[in-house]
Amino acid sequence: MAEGDIVGAPPDHLWVHQEGIYRDEYQRTWIAFVEEETSFLRARVQQVQVPLSDAVRPSHLPPSQLPLMWQLYPEEHYLDNNSRIWEIEHHLMVRGVEELLLKLLPDD
Repeated sequence: MAEGDIVGAPPDHLWVHQEGIYRDEYQRTWIAFVEEETSFLRARVQQVQVPLSDAVRPSHLPPSQLPLMWQLYPEEHYLDNNSRIWEIEHHLMVRGVEELLLKLLPDD
């Protein structure tokens, strides 16, 4: 686990707004980065305030390994719009930035 201060509850929902930018239920913006490992996919999601233009229609977004939406799921997980489960590896304050590190779990 990365060093950092533990923060409160993670966002309940994250919806894609533009490529790589998500909004939570409080209209805060989160930037998502893909981290590819040899055997699994990770997403580093950081709460960074960015100016937003109009939301992009999902059909106008380029193909991505990241989902259109994450919803908080029991036991430290998120469920995405494709019914995939992502484990919350950490939810910390890292260098003054709230950060989630999510790991896509394999299909069973």
